[in-house]
Amino acid sequence: MRRFDGAPMIQPILFKTTIYWVCVLIVRLAEEVIHFVAAGGAIAAFGDHFVNHFSWPRFLSVQIWLMVLFLAYVTIHELNQLFGDGELYRLFFRWRSSEAKLTRRQRIRLLTRLNRLTEANPIEAFSDRTSPVHTELVTLLHELASPPTPSATHA
Repeated sequence: MRRFDGAPMIQPILFKTTIYWVCVLIVRLAEEVIHFVAAGGAIAAFGDHFVNHFSWPRFLSVQIWLMVLFLAYVTIHELNQLFGDGELYRLFFRWRSSEAKLTRRQRIRLLTRLNRLTEANPIEAFSDRTSPVHTELVTLLHELASPPTPSATHA
């Protein structure tokens, strides 16, 4: 399940969703075989029953619904992994929405600045305490470590 960990997020989401969906498809088909045999049918006659007497619209609608649910579940799971365990819970159940939007926006901007800073400079530049890169790094880390300020600008 960790095959696409370095890929864009859509790839592991679709891969995991497909794996879960195929597993459920196999289990549902096996369940139909078991019910057919338990009702007195022979395994050899299951193919005919499957093609002619099987409720295809219901089966396919349930499978599509399961695919949508798996897609939602895996997406939420991947986002939770990306943001850190418990961060989504905190966003949905502990923060007030106005505060969450503001602090999320501030945090994402700071993390984006930090990412750009680390991509644009060699690691040695961060070690030199007199460099402007080191000063900017320390400033960003202080801002990330400080509690969110909902009264900050909405730019």
